Amino acid sequence: MSMRNKHRYQTESEIFFQKRLFRNRIYFALALALIFFSLLWVRMSYLQWVGYKHYHSMSEGNRISVEAIPPVRGRIFDRNHVLLADNQPVFVLKFSKDKIENIQDSFSTLQGLLPNLSEERLTRFFDRLKVASKYRPLYLPYTLSEAEAARFAGHSYQLPGITLVAKLKRVYPFNKSAVHAIGYVGKINQKEFSKLSESEYAGTDVIGKLGVEKYYESLLHGSPGLQQVETNARGRVIQKLESVPAKPGKDIQLTIDIRLQQYIEKYLDGKKAAVVVTDPKTGEILAYVSTPGYDPNLFVDGISQLKYQELLKDHNRPLINRVINGQYPPGSTIKPFVALAAIENNIISPYKKIFDPGFLEFKDHRYRDWKRQGHGLVDMNDAVAQSCDTYFYELSLNMGIDLIHDSLYPFGFGHHTKIDLYNESVGILPSKAWKSRVKGQTWYKGETIIAAIGQGYFLSTPLQLAKAISIMANRGEIVEPHLLKDNEQTKKEQIPIQNIENWEKVIKAMMDVLHSPRGTARKYGRDLPFKMAGKTGTAQVFSLNEGEYDEENIKKSLRDHSLFIGFAPVKKPKIAISVIVENSTLKAAPVAVDITKYYLSELQDEN
Repeated sequence: MSMRNKHRYQTESEIFFQKRLFRNRIYFALALALIFFSLLWVRMSYLQWVGYKHYHSMSEGNRISVEAIPPVRGRIFDRNHVLLADNQPVFVLKFSKDKIENIQDSFSTLQGLLPNLSEERLTRFFDRLKVASKYRPLYLPYTLSEAEAARFAGHSYQLPGITLVAKLKRVYPFNKSAVHAIGYVGKINQKEFSKLSESEYAGTDVIGKLGVEKYYESLLHGSPGLQQVETNARGRVIQKLESVPAKPGKDIQLTIDIRLQQYIEKYLDGKKAAVVVTDPKTGEILAYVSTPGYDPNLFVDGISQLKYQELLKDHNRPLINRVINGQYPPGSTIKPFVALAAIENNIISPYKKIFDPGFLEFKDHRYRDWKRQGHGLVDMNDAVAQSCDTYFYELSLNMGIDLIHDSLYPFGFGHHTKIDLYNESVGILPSKAWKSRVKGQTWYKGETIIAAIGQGYFLSTPLQLAKAISIMANRGEIVEPHLLKDNEQTKKEQIPIQNIENWEKVIKAMMDVLHSPRGTARKYGRDLPFKMAGKTGTAQVFSLNEGEYDEENIKKSLRDHSLFIGFAPVKKPKIAISVIVENSTLKAAPVAVDITKYYLSELQDEN
């Protein structure tokens, strides 16, 4: 074979081999591609047929969400249908934590958009937001003006998860008036939320904090509804789908007459005082006054720390609910009840006279009467009308502290009155057992002497005094004071008295307090167009030696408290009242008389 032919043969062999190699590579590549696309088809088939429900549900979860519809809170009215607590539509910001991309950036952006919102309030809110559940929306406790709402709407794209919404805000149109009875709502805190049903409070960020707002929370709150909405990736609502409407809370009507309430509050402006006015037959509270008060609207969105500290440090203590939490020595206001117990238990005849020289000498101690020269010869009627201390000093030694305790307990002293408010103080109705239990000490007769005139350990609230005088007006029928209208007792108890004439004997003595020439409140009852029964009292703030008390020159905070209880008209009582004025030259008796005149002449027929 020539050299040329040999070279051509080798070249053709190489070409054949290369083509075969290329073809094999093509087949291999096609096989790989076939395997890849086969696997891809299998996966696609799985996703389409096997995993459809799961992934469709996930897709819908990103697009469809369920929001709670907060219920409309029930309104509060006075006895004449005057609105005391209402709901006002406002613009607020709703925060959906699961949609917020960066909390710190949102904080900075909002500071720029809402310059009137204090940094303190915004910081406190964002601190709450950081620890809150990401599935429960929170509302910024700040009401946006129309200008602020428009400004936010223009920049909402910068704040995913934060939405401008219209919301109903609690408002109290009478501001301070009756605040200690009505109370207020405020933001739900973590402690409260942990005790609530999450489903019942979904979409709700306020709850009753004090007063009837708290006591009747279950009536006022209502039940939330549900709204299914379609949202975009930034959490903005595109459209509303199906919904279950919320159930609004119930409106409630109180026994308070706001006209009488405001009349008393104006009368006592600038004073530290408490007044309770009731209808003695029903127990309805017509006025519930604790002065000074405060504006409950401050608490609805969350009060600033600065303002709250101002209220706490105010020496007049406006936050104290004096009606149920003010505990005062009842002083001489308990003398009619002690007198009734004495004559009912045959300790003394109501007609027996004793001589009062102005003091009682007992075991080397002289117990002084408020009238230094004494009252002379006095019987039970005189002792009540003139408030003779010495008479009750002697009476107490014959009665003993336990009889006094057992006789006054049914009138409401020393225990809850059952008013429809939380956190009522019970005062102290002392006894031997009480002192042994609380102080681990023996009771002394000298303590009985001062307890009989409402001093010493004895403490009562203005509401307890109002209940006691209502029972006296009813001649023993026990009524429970209450604030909710149409909440009258179905069954009333009666204080058992062997001789019903004893009621009239004591009530006659209380009439003489105002209508006799020597009664302690005679100058206030002199020209009354109706008969009123009452009793004056003084509560000592601290002890002084004999003859040292000078009201004009003593420090105001150390002056005695002035008390009065009473009811009118005597034969068919329409009003019962208790008044306490702290550390003031203003006496409680004229306050009570003027309130009674105003009510009977201006308001009684309407009520």
